[in-house]
Amino acid sequence: MHTHCRKTYYVRFEAFIASRYLRGKRKSRFVSLITLISVAGVSVGVMALIVVMSVMTGFDNELRATIIGNRAHLTVMEWDRDEIAEPEAVEARIRALCPEVQGASPFIEVLSLLKTLRGADGSQTVEFAYVVGVDPEKASGVTLLAENLTDANGRTHGIGALPDYKEIVLGYVLGSKLGAYLDTPLIIVTPQMKSGTYMTHPTEMLVKVSGLSQAQMHEFDTVYGFITLETAKKLTGKEGVDGIQLRLNDPFKAKEISERIEAHMPEYTAVTWYESQQAFFDALKEEKVVMFIILLFIILVAAFNITSTLIMVVMEKRRDIGILRTIGVSSGSVLRLFVLEGLYIGLSGTFVGLILGIVLAHNLNGVASFIAWMMGVDLFNSQIYYFDRIPVAIQWMDVAWVTVCAVFLTFLSTIYPAWSASRLDPVDALRYE
Repeated sequence: MHTHCRKTYYVRFEAFIASRYLRGKRKSRFVSLITLISVAGVSVGVMALIVVMSVMTGFDNELRATIIGNRAHLTVMEWDRDEIAEPEAVEARIRALCPEVQGASPFIEVLSLLKTLRGADGSQTVEFAYVVGVDPEKASGVTLLAENLTDANGRTHGIGALPDYKEIVLGYVLGSKLGAYLDTPLIIVTPQMKSGTYMTHPTEMLVKVSGLSQAQMHEFDTVYGFITLETAKKLTGKEGVDGIQLRLNDPFKAKEISERIEAHMPEYTAVTWYESQQAFFDALKEEKVVMFIILLFIILVAAFNITSTLIMVVMEKRRDIGILRTIGVSSGSVLRLFVLEGLYIGLSGTFVGLILGIVLAHNLNGVASFIAWMMGVDLFNSQIYYFDRIPVAIQWMDVAWVTVCAVFLTFLSTIYPAWSASRLDPVDALRYE
């Protein structure tokens, strides 16, 4: 009991002295100013980390939601990538096995060339595209294709809008590259295998543009076109389909359901929405980690400033340290005293940075609008980023990581000056006083 009380006394004593040193006296105003700068440095670093991590998480969430909406949650195909001859029967088996399936749509996908008709001057525009054949009615229950169809006048069109023609829906960026708009004729060129040989020959089909899709994802809007399933079969000569796209009641259960399908239907493979975009999500994750490490250097610089502040405090308080050692204060207590002083600076900066970072993240769009108005520039062009506002999502795990890293770097910054103070010889400290 006596030992416990003595330890408590020492901790309170060390904390009391550390707080007194931070407040300082008139003659140590310079040190107090450096201390405030150190607190400000940690605050700025923590605030910047929280805001940037929140914006990157917001972008991640928005892009993830866009991908989930525009891609099937699961895509079922033959293991050997052969055709599925009876998609209705396969769909029935999947629905019986997985009640989580909300929608299913067979598809055919083929890499093609899209060409405009030659102009009077002989010019012609050619673009590569993935042309996907779908059942319009079933596809509307799996992806947001029907909701993404608009033309320049805001009218909605889709596959089936021009019943007297074979038609195609283009991603609006792809349409812009081709100079193709509603009712524009195009030629689809696809490689088709000659029967009985290993040679291919080009197959051409004349179609008209019946709609423009704006999926708000560069990949979808730039390289994809959509035709009816019947048109795709005529274009490719296939009797079956390449696969079946599924929509689930919970897209985050896609992996579990894909494993169930592959276990009970071993002749098929099921690719989740995440796996089809894994490189993209991995790039986002790595970018977030890299940004975290880069911005952490702001806090590291502030930590070096704390080190220099404590070194100056130790030099200024040599006489005080000597007196403390003379009256029986241990070197360990002196070490803890200066560690606590550094931690007070770091914790103060971290707390202020957390408050400012969370407040700024919540009001980032208003701040960005004000800065844009003041500077006369558009800081966030919705036509480039597809969003009408900066997406922000504060993830408390990110906040926790920022806090832990800031406190840890602060602690590291205190070790050398605290150690040098604890090693100070009281005789040398008092000799010239």
